[in-house]
Amino acid sequence: MRKLIWTACLAVWPLTFLVAQNIIPMDVRDGAAVGFRWQGDSIHGEWEPHAAMLIPVTLQHCPRQFFMQFDLGAPASILYKNKIDAIRARYPAAMPDTDSLRRFTFQSGKATITAPAIAVKQFDSTSIDWRSRRPEIIGTIGGDLLLNRVAVIDYPKRRITLRSSVPPNIGLFDFTYAHNRILLPASIDGRETLLFFDTGSSMFELLTDPQTCSRMASPGAEARRFPVGSWGRTLTAFTFPAKGNVRLAGVSIPIRAVSCMEGTDPRQAAFMAQLGIGGMTGNKLFLHNILVLDTKHQRFGLAP
Repeated sequence: MRKLIWTACLAVWPLTFLVAQNIIPMDVRDGAAVGFRWQGDSIHGEWEPHAAMLIPVTLQHCPRQFFMQFDLGAPASILYKNKIDAIRARYPAAMPDTDSLRRFTFQSGKATITAPAIAVKQFDSTSIDWRSRRPEIIGTIGGDLLLNRVAVIDYPKRRITLRSSVPPNIGLFDFTYAHNRILLPASIDGRETLLFFDTGSSMFELLTDPQTCSRMASPGAEARRFPVGSWGRTLTAFTFPAKGNVRLAGVSIPIRAVSCMEGTDPRQAAFMAQLGIGGMTGNKLFLHNILVLDTKHQRFGLAP
């Protein structure tokens, strides 16, 4: 998985994080529901059953079902060139002979989704094993799927519903939406902060600064220590069993593990602190909840 190889942890984001990008929202019918499945992976000797959210994808004129990773850490969706070339070679009618795709349409369950423009980028050198039944991941669905609409991510039912309005009886709170990246206001260890929300990362339940990590760790707990590649450097992650809660949208969610990084650039950490960003979270925090994100009005809510 891409994010299991180079996790986009807050303390090591490049300073280009806030550079504006011209991103066009995807076209999808109001009320369309997209199912997803979990992809498991071994992370440093431990099995993680929720390593990635995979959205099923079918293409016209191609009988094979593919998948794309749902990754809100990516502002815009992309297709992997090595996979697209393999599809084009076997099913030419399914894929135009160009790497500048316009009006790229695919089916996900009963939902028809169209990307007005989608980039094709080289991912690795792997092709497609047409005889295998394993999931073939041909790209990433990013923040352009949610742009200017409401997304209801129902984790227990493994379903994402795309709407024009917020469902009734959902208490809403403001969040920060910076160039298609989501920053959720949260209270951690009694301190008000912002958490970067990234569905493409399941390595950490809560990644925060060393001081907060130390306070939240269970007394006497020993850390799991492992290397993490980030933007060409190797850092060291420490994950501790934890006690306490994170409060978001009026809901307290228990924290079972808290993590921090060693070897980060102090300038990057200071930059994020100035922005009020105190850490990152992914799917693990919301596995028993329904998360509602209204990107048009920058409001969000949680339902247990």
